[in-house]
Amino acid sequence: MSAIEEAFGVPAGHTLRLVRAARRGGDMWEREHEERDDNGRLVAVFESWSRGAAPPEAGQDGDAGGFVKYSPSGWVLRRSGADARRRTRAGAEEAPSLTGQPPSARWKMVR
Repeated sequence: MSAIEEAFGVPAGHTLRLVRAARRGGDMWEREHEERDDNGRLVAVFESWSRGAAPPEAGQDGDAGGFVKYSPSGWVLRRSGADARRRTRAGAEEAPSLTGQPPSARWKMVR
């Protein structure tokens, strides 16, 4: 099991696939992963953010990064201990805009 699968709590037999990665400014990255069961059915979508090129690892939180797990319907199932996506050290008003980035697959699921 990879560190990202461990951090997200992906069960054995399920797969995790990166579907989108976008730089949010500075060294902040945002990623989207899909979790699929052993039959290939979509189980969950993860949106994660981290400082640096690597996704957040198990046990990391705060400025290191975090994630939100969504059901295929778009419901929030789980949040990591850190909810720092919209915060920066300089303050919330200087956080990168959420517009102008590649579209999230999660929005296609709920429409």
